[in-house]
Amino acid sequence: MRLARVKQLARLAGGFRRFLQTPVTHDQAVADIRRRMENRDGDFVALAKKLIYDLPASPYRKLLLRAGCEHNDLADSVRACGIEKTLEKLHDAGVCVSLDEFKAREGDFDNPYLGGHRYEATTSGSRGKSMRVSFDWEFLAEESAHELLLYEMHGVLDAPTAIWFPMPPGVAGIGNLLFNLKMGRPPEKWFSHTRNTTLEGRLALWLLRCRPEFADLSCAGKVVAWLADAKRRRGCAVVRSYGSSVVRIAETALETGADISGCVLFSGGEPLTEHRKRFIESTGAKVFPRYISAETGLVAAACPNCASADDMHFYSDRLAVIQRDRSFLYTSLTPNAGKIMLNTELGDCGDLATKRCSCLFGELGFDLHMSNVRSNERITVEGMTVMASELHDAISAIIERPDSFQVRQTADDHGLNKIVIAVSPDVKGLDEAKFIRTVLENLQRGRPGNALASDLWRQADTFRVVREEPRLTDGHKLPGLR
Repeated sequence: MRLARVKQLARLAGGFRRFLQTPVTHDQAVADIRRRMENRDGDFVALAKKLIYDLPASPYRKLLLRAGCEHNDLADSVRACGIEKTLEKLHDAGVCVSLDEFKAREGDFDNPYLGGHRYEATTSGSRGKSMRVSFDWEFLAEESAHELLLYEMHGVLDAPTAIWFPMPPGVAGIGNLLFNLKMGRPPEKWFSHTRNTTLEGRLALWLLRCRPEFADLSCAGKVVAWLADAKRRRGCAVVRSYGSSVVRIAETALETGADISGCVLFSGGEPLTEHRKRFIESTGAKVFPRYISAETGLVAAACPNCASADDMHFYSDRLAVIQRDRSFLYTSLTPNAGKIMLNTELGDCGDLATKRCSCLFGELGFDLHMSNVRSNERITVEGMTVMASELHDAISAIIERPDSFQVRQTADDHGLNKIVIAVSPDVKGLDEAKFIRTVLENLQRGRPGNALASDLWRQADTFRVVREEPRLTDGHKLPGLR
């Protein structure tokens, strides 16, 4: 391990100790969110000066000046019409960053003012390039406040909790663990889809004094057994996991007759469709979506009054979002974010609606709702995300003709997603089982994020091959990735 990384882990240890010294409380969470909402416009203008206009190398500064928008112009516009209308005008003037630009030059968007005691991770990227993401401990504290209030709204703040996420190098498990620790409510169990970890991962787990219990996709029974036992002990229990893993919990509960009624399952990483919601809730449990991105952190989550399966309150105290052609463009509003964003695309699209809600999030002013969130550029199955272009490259290494295959997603009767690869009958001598193994191996040799995806997709038997002519639409290679 490099000396620089050892020093970073030492900083992590120091920051972690301070992080735990002040657990977030309800009153503090509400006060902090109200303050950010009340000062939202002014904070954005001040943040733009510090993180964009005062940094000569900032890509956003160049775009803003090219569009004729000095800092005074930005302040005047926000004062006159608000953040979102200002962002829309800036987008129309060319001030925006595409997903490819953001990923290709990710170091240019780092926040240089993060404290020395920060949490760093490497996550999935595009074009064969991993993305390094840093989170200030204050950033994690902000997110923990949202999680605390989310638990309160659903009446499960004091219910025993388990998380079912991979151990490092996956970042979801560590992140979700830290939320609970900051809330002063450590999870009873951390079930991990994977068994192996890196040396750095082992050091992080030692620091956190945590031993995840191995439970791959064939071991949903372990999670269900814990849920049923926790319900017997406490009347209710909570599990946070990927959407497909939550479906597997429901399948196993129904097959074994385990009583998990009244329990709450928080689903993330994949869309919570109406089909999935109906199936999961046939167990008597309740399921609610959370929307989180490695680049932005927590984005949105559902209250008990959600109008549809994936209707979620957008966390507008720490982010702003506008929409073009249904694509979301994000702007960071907190000085503690690892990546600076201004009208930045992350590949997701969906619906935005403004409506009032009687829940606590509604009282705090979170009136913007997200739903039907999907990605046209990234493939997410079993909670693992791979760029569509990277899967295309993994297949192209085997099938060279670019017009002889196509990738699309389907779902089974319970809502579990599968990746279908349609291969033209003109491709001769194709051993389908060997072909799938080779695609997974090609992904495995890629970045850490793709290697983890390959592992879980192998466990889940995610790929299907059909021999039919590709049905290309609108010139796209990978239609149907919804």
